[in-house]
Amino acid sequence: FMTFHGGSEVDQVIDAMDFAVYAYDVEHVIIDNLQFMLSRLGRRSGGDFNSRFDQQDLAIEKFRRFATDKNVHITLVVHPRKEDEGVRLGLSSVFGSAKATQEADCVLIIQSDGELKYLDVKKNRYDGQLGIVPVHFSSFTGSYYEPNAEESANLKKRILSKPEYPRFSGR
Repeated sequence: FMTFHGGSEVDQVIDAMDFAVYAYDVEHVIIDNLQFMLSRLGRRSGGDFNSRFDQQDLAIEKFRRFATDKNVHITLVVHPRKEDEGVRLGLSSVFGSAKATQEADCVLIIQSDGELKYLDVKKNRYDGQLGIVPVHFSSFTGSYYEPNAEESANLKKRILSKPEYPRFSGR
């Protein structure tokens, strides 16, 4: 429905989301990705590092308010900051200030060691349950899927047996 490309004004995106909720009863919005969306705004302010974080915080605040006021779920893709290779990503790995993870109801991180991939549930405001969900990627459908229960249990054991689960490597 919404096909914004490049840097976009947050208020313009929220106006489009508001229309989608009203006209089409949309209940879930995916914004991919916050840094790219705000990139043009950062250039306009001279690329000041603190200004970028302030803009990100303001955008997150507006999205949080919209989600609460309209009773919709917003999935906000935020890429990690650079971490050492082989280090598992955590809440502090999210690019920008801590506001992104503080305001979130749920934080999911895609982790990988090049062999095993899984979703790492780092925050869950609904019932507090955290954990991992092994996933496979289908090149045919271009999507991730959860393996059957037996394979999933075996993969969880393999993942948890590693001393440090490595971060997502993009493979």
